[in-house]
Amino acid sequence: MTWRAFLIGLVAVALIAAVTPYNDFDKGNTFLTGNHFPAGAVAILLVLTLAVNVGLKLMRRSWAMRQSELMLVWCMMVVSCTVPASGLMRYSFSIPAAPAYYAARADLPYEEHVLKEVPRDLVLTKDPKSVAAKRFFEGTPTGEKLGIPWRPWLRPMLAWGVFTLLFYAATFFVGGMLRKQWVDSERLIFPLARVPLEFTEDAGEASLLPAVVRNKGFVVGVIVTLLFAFIRSAPVITGADQGWRPDLKIQDVLWGTPLQSLDLWSGFIYPIAIGFAFLVPSDISLSIWFFFIFTRIQLQVAYWIGQPIQGSTWGPFMAWQQAGSYIVFVLMMLWAARRHLGAVFRKAVGLDRSIDDSAEPISYRLGFWGFVVSFIAMAAWFTWYGMNFFVALLLLALMFTLVLGLARLISQGGVFFVQQRWQPPDLVHSISGGRAFGAAAAVVAQMQNAIFIFDAREILSGHAMNALRIASVFKKHRRFFLPAMFAALLVSMLVCAWATLDTYYRIGGYNIANPWGTTAHPKETFTKAHRMIAVPGQTADPRYGPMALGATIMFFVTFMRGRFYWWPLHSLGFLVAASYAAHTLWFSFLLGWLTKVLTLKFAGGGMLRVLRSFFLGVIIAESFVIAVSTVLGLAGIKLGFIFLPE
Repeated sequence: MTWRAFLIGLVAVALIAAVTPYNDFDKGNTFLTGNHFPAGAVAILLVLTLAVNVGLKLMRRSWAMRQSELMLVWCMMVVSCTVPASGLMRYSFSIPAAPAYYAARADLPYEEHVLKEVPRDLVLTKDPKSVAAKRFFEGTPTGEKLGIPWRPWLRPMLAWGVFTLLFYAATFFVGGMLRKQWVDSERLIFPLARVPLEFTEDAGEASLLPAVVRNKGFVVGVIVTLLFAFIRSAPVITGADQGWRPDLKIQDVLWGTPLQSLDLWSGFIYPIAIGFAFLVPSDISLSIWFFFIFTRIQLQVAYWIGQPIQGSTWGPFMAWQQAGSYIVFVLMMLWAARRHLGAVFRKAVGLDRSIDDSAEPISYRLGFWGFVVSFIAMAAWFTWYGMNFFVALLLLALMFTLVLGLARLISQGGVFFVQQRWQPPDLVHSISGGRAFGAAAAVVAQMQNAIFIFDAREILSGHAMNALRIASVFKKHRRFFLPAMFAALLVSMLVCAWATLDTYYRIGGYNIANPWGTTAHPKETFTKAHRMIAVPGQTADPRYGPMALGATIMFFVTFMRGRFYWWPLHSLGFLVAASYAAHTLWFSFLLGWLTKVLTLKFAGGGMLRVLRSFFLGVIIAESFVIAVSTVLGLAGIKLGFIFLPE
């Protein structure tokens, strides 16, 4: 790690933070940071590796950036990519601005409970006639001077900023404690980290281009992907409004048949997803699509026996089943790591000074005590705003159950796009019979969940664990890793706060390209809080049967996986099965799994290595295509089709 790389990383972070709100919310292009393999970060890495570094080598070989420098820039970028959109900024302004604005509407009963009970520090204003709230959602009228009303925003930004930094710190600290267990003991593959690592493996050596770029399989993968992108965009080039989105419209075939209750959508074809499905072990890629089909069979069988599942994929049955599976999965994961975690504890409290953590980017003492302090401080934050301290601890325990489950899914499963159905506040509220949260606490819990947890596609834990895996290439100054990551997060938060508010006050939250985060999401959040306050008993609806079913299936699959080497299924597949992410990725994972299995059966290890390089080329080239399409979109030229799940 060098100062040069650190400064380049800060510039890259600021660039992504400034462009993303404009790209995502104003122009409506493909999201730059909308998953855990962000196209914006890949594009900058490509420029640094294939342009800047080549230029430096041509001038003087010793000036070239080494792999460790490029990977520091990459880690800073991907960690900061949790901030600009759905990870934080997409909701961190619309949720605090919404109560006063929507309370002015007669059809939304927010003034009686929500606006009255919400802590003043956490909202833009409590005045339904606020100009600041009105212009946030409707934009600045034509002819009037555009300006961001910073003064009323300072209080909620400070209050939520404190929780944000504590949450980010706790995420890194728990990741630091688990890094050695996942990387060295369990040897997780970290496919999302392997791609940039292999792409920059010999970056500082004599050759102008990285070795992987000179690989024939990689080159073929790049060419095929570019040709496929051209075919998809051909209708736009010839004058059509939209490009071709390759998918199998399964729902059209099943509609009106006895199998329509399977709730199967299209089989979407995403080259990046196929590539990652090929890179991960076959049992994982098999399980991603197998357990998704398993949940479809659950829906169909329930319909056939006359007990249709309420809400299908989006109803409480699937949410509670998934909650049970997450809880059991994380408990069994921590149990498997008990010896390592015991060593971390002994080192942290000084019981065993012989344990060597000198190679860790986050020392065990800092990781353990940092997590404890951050966790208690977050509970104190909730308590300050009206929540019972022990309820806050339970809520946070469930939050980090979800955080760790998603981190494992990303680190081991290569599932770069994640979401979940269950929400920790709903679980606590229902299990307690509606007695866990007071009026203010109900609003705060729903607001916090809506900003940080509800849409987990960019949650920090996945980025943090990938960055901690990449930290292995830092031979010197590893203890500067954490300060560098927090510097990236702070720069991203500051730049993106300005860029996001500028976008909203210029065009209005109702007029952005994807207004769900400013319309439906706040309404759902505060309607749920209102009902938790007004009719707590009616909204507390625990579903212990589905929860027990999910826990049992997860325990069985994990137990069989650990006991019998021939067991073909992995529990990660069941973790993601009942989610929007599974709906969009299952078919691509099926294609990736099928390609790998057929290659192993009929072509052997040599072809497997060739195809591995091929799919590395596919992943890199598709990311390049997304970057090019984004630049064209910013210039007003839209290709009119979706590259990634959104």
